[in-house]
Amino acid sequence: MRCGPFVLPGPASAPRRSTCACASVRTGVARAQKPGVSCPPQREFGGDAAAGAALTVPPPHPVSMTISYVRELTLPDHTRQQHARAALRGEEQRVSRGAYVTSALWAESDLRTRYLLRVRAVGETRHFRPVLSHWSAAAIHGLPIIGDWPEAVHITVGPTSGGRSRGGVVKHSLALRDDEVVDVDDQLVTSVARTVVDLAVVASFRGAMVLADHCLHVERFDRMQPLLSRDELANQIARRMPFRGHARARAVERLATAKADSPLESVSRVTMHEIGCPPPQLQTPFHDAEGFIAETDFYWEDVGLIGEADGDQKYLDAAKRSGRTIDQVKLDEKVREDRLRALPRGVTRWRWATAISPVALHRHLSGAGIVLPRLRR
Repeated sequence: MRCGPFVLPGPASAPRRSTCACASVRTGVARAQKPGVSCPPQREFGGDAAAGAALTVPPPHPVSMTISYVRELTLPDHTRQQHARAALRGEEQRVSRGAYVTSALWAESDLRTRYLLRVRAVGETRHFRPVLSHWSAAAIHGLPIIGDWPEAVHITVGPTSGGRSRGGVVKHSLALRDDEVVDVDDQLVTSVARTVVDLAVVASFRGAMVLADHCLHVERFDRMQPLLSRDELANQIARRMPFRGHARARAVERLATAKADSPLESVSRVTMHEIGCPPPQLQTPFHDAEGFIAETDFYWEDVGLIGEADGDQKYLDAAKRSGRTIDQVKLDEKVREDRLRALPRGVTRWRWATAISPVALHRHLSGAGIVLPRLRR
């Protein structure tokens, strides 16, 4: 939901740091080129942290400065055993083969940052520069996922290299075009479009929809450009055809939208689709005699019903509160809802537990007045 007087523009986009890379995936040798082609900036995508939606990832370059590598030991009295002993004493944490961070850094890092540390370490300790892909690419690009970040680092090695996985590294034997690989802070990573399609095939449908919606999202207030256009997504799928999982990728592309403002909205739309709910209007603006009220998450015009996917971020995230207390945010929400009901419009709200459950959302929307087909058990 976007509201009038209390919404501030999101943070300015970070400088685009990626450049095009020419990668010979078949041989494992990559030649990075830098013709000035940019990769998407870090950006914000609203949501609910309690549900495990990773919303943004800090720029990866500070992470690289915190990792100690065994290969960097140069003094005569320095050996790889000193890191192993430090890990046994609880002073360091091994994040990958030959890579360690301090235990203090590990303890204060959230799951997202820990995963980025592992990804960076794997990228720096291979004999050749791997192409990081799937969830690892999503983490580097700052894309959201549903659920926890995985333990394993994912790389794509090419169809002739074999997909044997070990040592916390999952290898995907897939063909890659040169323009599907970018260089992000000296790491070879699948492009945003390729990453979205890769995860559309292997991730849950809800998780894939969150990712696709985020990349297509058009920030209407600060006018930030989307990370990906619908044409780019469609072309990415079309030129790979046929491939395993293409039907799932097509389904994600058809349902994805540029108008979802949060992972909770994306998940709600997937569940609506599953239960046969009539498609609602998205981000419909409402006004009254006092002026603009809000853009609502969902609106069913035929029954005059507004739907709000109510996450916790608007209350718990200080940046989203725009200097207000939690109590003030709640009061503002009540005033806004009163204005919407006075139009008159019905308003119904739901949270994550309802959004992810077809049974719960079917019951909730039916009770609010939407005619739905009988739910199949």
